[in-house]
Amino acid sequence: MKANGQTGDSTVVYFSTLEAAKRLRCAPPTVRRIAKAKGVGIRVEGNRLVALTANDLAAIKPHVHETSGNPVWIASRGRKLKPKKA
Repeated sequence: MKANGQTGDSTVVYFSTLEAAKRLRCAPPTVRRIAKAKGVGIRVEGNRLVALTANDLAAIKPHVHETSGNPVWIASRGRKLKPKKA
């Protein structure tokens, strides 16, 4: 076993939340929020997220939306509201 706990010849690459956000094309708070919800990433004392692996990025990617906000409201954008019945 190697010094950092790895077995085998492959190396693990770690990403900061800023680098992960650039790769996922979203904001760093989005990465932190999704990582916390899904329980991925490397955390230190105080539950602070310090690093993500490539596998963590793959787990986060399906949960990143194209735009911010409620997906239901975004889907209904441009549709006219039905008038209320009297």
